[in-house]
Amino acid sequence: RKSRNSIDAGAAKAPHAFVIPAGQRDMTRVARLVNLLRVQAIEVGRASSEVKVKDGTFPAGSFIVKLNQPYGRLAKTLLEIQKYPDPSLRTYDDSGWTMGLMNNAEVKTVEDKAILDVPVQTLTADASVPGTVSGSGPVTAIMHNGSLNLVTLRYRLKDIGVQAATAAFKAGDVEYPAGSCLVEGHADRVRKEVEALGLRAGALPSKPSVGTVDVDLPRIAMYSTWMNTEKVGWVRLAFDRFEVPYDLIYKEQARAGDLRAKYDVIVIPHQTNSGKSIVYEAPKTSRPLPYRKNDRFKTFGMYGETDDVRGGMGLEGAAELQQFVNEGGVLMTFGVASYFPAEFGLARGVEAQRPAPGFYAPGPIVQTEILQPTHPIFYGYEGKALPVRWADGPLLQLPDPNSPMAAFLGTGTEKPVALMRFPGGESNVLSGLMRNADQVKNRPAIVDAPTGKGRVVLYAINPIYRWQNFGEHNLVFNALLFHNDFPEKLPEAPRTTTAQ
Repeated sequence: RKSRNSIDAGAAKAPHAFVIPAGQRDMTRVARLVNLLRVQAIEVGRASSEVKVKDGTFPAGSFIVKLNQPYGRLAKTLLEIQKYPDPSLRTYDDSGWTMGLMNNAEVKTVEDKAILDVPVQTLTADASVPGTVSGSGPVTAIMHNGSLNLVTLRYRLKDIGVQAATAAFKAGDVEYPAGSCLVEGHADRVRKEVEALGLRAGALPSKPSVGTVDVDLPRIAMYSTWMNTEKVGWVRLAFDRFEVPYDLIYKEQARAGDLRAKYDVIVIPHQTNSGKSIVYEAPKTSRPLPYRKNDRFKTFGMYGETDDVRGGMGLEGAAELQQFVNEGGVLMTFGVASYFPAEFGLARGVEAQRPAPGFYAPGPIVQTEILQPTHPIFYGYEGKALPVRWADGPLLQLPDPNSPMAAFLGTGTEKPVALMRFPGGESNVLSGLMRNADQVKNRPAIVDAPTGKGRVVLYAINPIYRWQNFGEHNLVFNALLFHNDFPEKLPEAPRTTTAQ
């Protein structure tokens, strides 16, 4: 009866379908979105010819999710915008999860009932995107069109030198965006991986006249507390799935120091609820709590061991992380973890504040504005607007130009710069619930804070959240691939709000 009711509802009431158009800049993200729908038993069809309805014209090959199907209501729930008309409503978990926005993929709502009569071929297997290499020549140019698979390609070619263009360039009639990769030689091997990963590439007769940097692979560590591992686990899953190797480290490794000799990048995922809780974790108010392999717990110790999960890295560990940055390392902090470098002085001039009473934002999707579009973190992104999930991170604050801190930092290279910010306001809440949205107005979403010979990159967002916000993942993968290619000095961004 539920299935029949769902079929009838999709036929009787608009919207009647969602269309995911073919021809998007990166079709690998479209395939991922389609396959996430299919794994939940939602029927997805593919149009064999051009589709014309009142809501628009869509090219052949577009994916159509008709809502007159047994799981039509589930498809509607996943693909529509989440709206909350009751201002007093509170929710248990995320209030916005619109899958098109979370994948940074175009999904069109169709209210024209004629869409139900459009002939489609129902997918019986996962959608796939075959990669292509056009032309011939000794240099392969791989387009950075936003595909997350580009980081996988680089690691599969880890023994080969790869360069990236620092600006867009044209080869024939093809435009290659900034960040596109160039490989000289190894044509057969590169072609094989490009085709397997659904990437777009061209074989060129010679290297294009464009500025380049070497895409050096960093030695990566991921820091986890012992007491809050769930959200770290999702970042580990993403790194594993996209074949990004890393060491998992804990307070023991942080305290031991010598971190710069071992790593180029240390990632601290969103975890705990403050910078202080990352440094001190569980207080030592009970007996020691060891985590070691023994006869009773045979699987313990696979990723790390400790004699006592309590206590945290302490000031000793925080000082070692500061030393790591001063010596040239890159520290990346996600969401709540970004309180840590601000509160403990690792990112000079950056403050982390909490929202004032009355602010309520249980995981909505909000608009952000890219302030430094040429920065390597934004390679593969189009335009200056990017939907992201609000992650309960800090309200970051940079120094007022007239403040003593700004004078202290001067105009040198250690001046923190906002790379992306939240415009704020109700109009920029794209899906879900954010009460008193003006509190985030013009607050930085990502800050690049040079420190010593290295830098701290603070994300107020959580760019790798569960298995959901794929549209934000490249904000991390780009930072890894170009960890030692960040500009030494960035132009002054528009002013952010001053501390209240």
